[in-house]
Amino acid sequence: MNNQQQQGNGLVPAENLPWYKQFWPWFIIALPASVVIASFFTLWLAISNPDYLVVDEEEHQQINSELKAQPPDP
Repeated sequence: MNNQQQQGNGLVPAENLPWYKQFWPWFIIALPASVVIASFFTLWLAISNPDYLVVDEEEHQQINSELKAQPPDP
């Protein structure tokens, strides 16, 4: 079948481009690559903004005494 017969049947001849010049391989590679970039951003956020919980025993005792001093909710 030559190109004229394929075009007459509505078929588009396939371009013989290497994979790196086509759209779909790059689209498929971009999806997991964007997740990797987002995970590194999330890691950076977690490291740069740590949660400071109870620092020492004194603060822990103070929080417990404040909670015990509160009246129970009705």
